[in-house]
Amino acid sequence: MTMRQQQLVGDVYEPSADEAEQRSEVLTNLLNVSTYLVSVLDPAELLAGLVRRVVEVVPAVQAGLLWIYDRQQTTLHIESYHGLDLGPVAGIVQRLRLRPGEGLAGEALRRGEPLLIETRGGYRDLAGRVSPRSQQDVQAYLDRLPRELTAVVLPLRIGLEVIGVLELMNVGGRPQLRRPDLQVLQTFSNLAAGAIKNAQLHAQMQAHQRRLEAFGAIGTVVSTAADLDELISNVLDVVLGVVGASVGALLLLDPGRATLVLGAWRNLPQQFIERHRETHIAGAAFEEAVRYGQPIRRPLIAEAGEEVLMAEHLASCVYVPLLAGGTVVGAISIYGDSSMHERVDVQALMMMSNLIGFAIANVRLYQESQIERRKLAAVINSIAEGVVLCDRHGRLMLANRTAMELLSVDSFPYQQPISTMADFYAIRDLDGRALPPDRLPLARALAGEVFHDYRVLLHGVSGEDSVMSFSGAPVHGDMDTVEGAVVIFRDITTSQKLERAKDDFLAVAAHELRSPLAAVRSYADLLVRREQRREKEDSTELRGLTILSQQVGHMLRLVDNLLDVSRLDSGQFSLQLQPVNLVALTQQMLEQLRPSIGDREVTLTSDAPDLLVTCDPLRIRQVLTNLVVNAARYSGASAPIDMSIVVIRSDVLAARHPAQAATALRPLIVDDQRHPQPLALIVVRDQGIGMSEETLQRLFRRYARGKQRGEGLGLGLYLSRELVAHHGGAIWAESTEGRGSTFYVALPLAGPPQPDHAVRDE
Repeated sequence: MTMRQQQLVGDVYEPSADEAEQRSEVLTNLLNVSTYLVSVLDPAELLAGLVRRVVEVVPAVQAGLLWIYDRQQTTLHIESYHGLDLGPVAGIVQRLRLRPGEGLAGEALRRGEPLLIETRGGYRDLAGRVSPRSQQDVQAYLDRLPRELTAVVLPLRIGLEVIGVLELMNVGGRPQLRRPDLQVLQTFSNLAAGAIKNAQLHAQMQAHQRRLEAFGAIGTVVSTAADLDELISNVLDVVLGVVGASVGALLLLDPGRATLVLGAWRNLPQQFIERHRETHIAGAAFEEAVRYGQPIRRPLIAEAGEEVLMAEHLASCVYVPLLAGGTVVGAISIYGDSSMHERVDVQALMMMSNLIGFAIANVRLYQESQIERRKLAAVINSIAEGVVLCDRHGRLMLANRTAMELLSVDSFPYQQPISTMADFYAIRDLDGRALPPDRLPLARALAGEVFHDYRVLLHGVSGEDSVMSFSGAPVHGDMDTVEGAVVIFRDITTSQKLERAKDDFLAVAAHELRSPLAAVRSYADLLVRREQRREKEDSTELRGLTILSQQVGHMLRLVDNLLDVSRLDSGQFSLQLQPVNLVALTQQMLEQLRPSIGDREVTLTSDAPDLLVTCDPLRIRQVLTNLVVNAARYSGASAPIDMSIVVIRSDVLAARHPAQAATALRPLIVDDQRHPQPLALIVVRDQGIGMSEETLQRLFRRYARGKQRGEGLGLGLYLSRELVAHHGGAIWAESTEGRGSTFYVALPLAGPPQPDHAVRDE
């Protein structure tokens, strides 16, 4: 008879009445065992005692093994056994792994049906059908089995799912295992499978519950910790409580020094604490956990510096990295008995480590930001000028003590909007008119404008109007977006009065000097013409008289500049507008300047020979003269000067000069971009010494002069700016030290706008 026939057919066997009664009793006992198994909710207890309880109630069974199927590894392993004296091969049996179809257990798993093995030879034959890697271990196991052996191999089924195999043996006792026993034992196996599954699900639910409780405890610790020390101390207590250990430590990473610093610890030997207060990552027991962000769990190793712990009867360890978004910020070390590292729920610990890592990173970031905030506050409060910062929405975020004193406020109006500032601080222009919201200093800076010495009136600390000088700029974010604005301001009321007194004095002096200087120049010109009629045109007297006439003319220009400033300040300045050929006007100006600029090459290019612009020709000639004379003054004797005149649209000009679009070009950029205005753009370019950024910032201010030359009063470019602004145009300069300078003048072809639309900055 074949082995297959032995399994499925067998000899016809008729049980006696005693045996039938005995089987009935066995069935009752198995049902009682099943009831007990269902009540056991601890998987470890259930799996350890299952085989023993079957052996106790089934007379035909004296030994057995319980195999559990691991779906992730797709292998069967022995979870527990009873009634077998395996001796030295017990460890081999524990590590044995079978795949579906291998050996008796694998065959029962594959088929999903019970197998009855009635001879020892048949058992050895089927049990030995394993892969070569398991052959030696299986053979060692088979050699320990008794000679007389019958077995029944039962799949643990839940519906169509098989979760393991129950292998029951008769090792020569009476009664023998028979085919009628299969149905009863398989029914029991199915009930046992349900009990195992139920216990596993219950254990999973308890594990989830513990995780939730642990996460809740971590969340509570994180939310209530006042500082980093309290946080790490409380976190360590929670983690040790979850694991069920009493010995451990939390270490913080110092990336600059590549070390872990002992932050908190529990029940560690003093010698171990002293040795590990600061541990270099390289060569440390937890090196792999820190470098790769993966947990380590293993028995303690003396060679890893853990012999001090082993002397305290600790046997295993778990090292868990603390992660904040993939970055390791520290580690938790846990120490316990020999099985502690196997009991630990590593997945739950890693989930908690992420929460803890983020919490530590956030607390550190908060502490660092507080330190930086205090440093910033100390620096800002030490500044003698007022400093005010707003966010992107125009709400006040910061002000130093000087600012609060200048603004006459006792407490900082946090998040005050820009729209309320004009009324709240009584901000007005120098003529006493209320400033519109978009002309407030913070609003200008928030719009992307960089400005200096923007003067306004506000109600000062003295109870009277004060003149404040503002400088401001936008605060840009990482993507070059405007994230806020900052302004710096100071009270210049006293200096403003002094400047006014100086201007008044100079205006009176200029007015009184002009008449006698004009008379002196007329007489000097008369003497020059008389000397020129003599035979010796190259005489010493003629050269002296010519120099005298030029110097008197220079003095008259200085006086005229002072008078122009006086007229501008008093509001008595007016333009004589008329259509002018700008190209012809420029050519005439260059011809008249030829004696004073020497033999240097001056080129003029234009789009067309005629370009009509509505302007005051005398004042535009004055502007261009200032620019050309300056170019000659700050260039070498033979350095060329290039001039060009082109017609350009305002939107195109703004696109070509984006840095000037928010400042000098703002009056020329109309709100309706569908109707940009045509402009005449005059460019004066030299190859001189150039200017620094600091000089460019104050170039068009009153009395500002270059550091290289000290000639004049510093009013030429200031008057040029005012004259161009009165024409509704714009003037600005671009320069690099050592590479020359370029001045731009943009004038509307149609002339200046109506006075009530003109925009003028101080």
